[in-house]
Amino acid sequence: MTRRLLAVLVALSGALAATAIAQQPVKIGIVTFLSGPAAGPFGVPARNAAELMAETLNAGTVPAPYATKGLGGNPIELIMIDEAGGPQKQVAEFRNLAQRVDLIVGYISSGDCLAIAPVAEELKSAASRPPVRRSPTCAR
Repeated sequence: MTRRLLAVLVALSGALAATAIAQQPVKIGIVTFLSGPAAGPFGVPARNAAELMAETLNAGTVPAPYATKGLGGNPIELIMIDEAGGPQKQVAEFRNLAQRVDLIVGYISSGDCLAIAPVAEELKSAASRPPVRRSPTCAR
């Protein structure tokens, strides 16, 4: 998730560089498991990685050519959402979040991904999810 998040943030940085307006924060919704059994192995590390990346980018300590503070000079503001609760809850959360943020990163559960995909298309929202990784035994 960290590499994917960095790639999304760097891409967004380039787009925002030309349209930086009075240091408006770039609001990024992070959707991950913050409660339940998936929080420990997936959600908490994803939250920690997102917070570390935002802190590093806001401080301008990422190696060149990405050493500008924030994204295109704009500070990053994270909004965390708990993915627990099932697909119906996530569709409602996504609709709400899409109105409040510039970008949404997250969704570990395949059921949640499938549920929000048509909503993201409908709202024409920027949403990204971590890549799916399968073990060799599951790929067969």
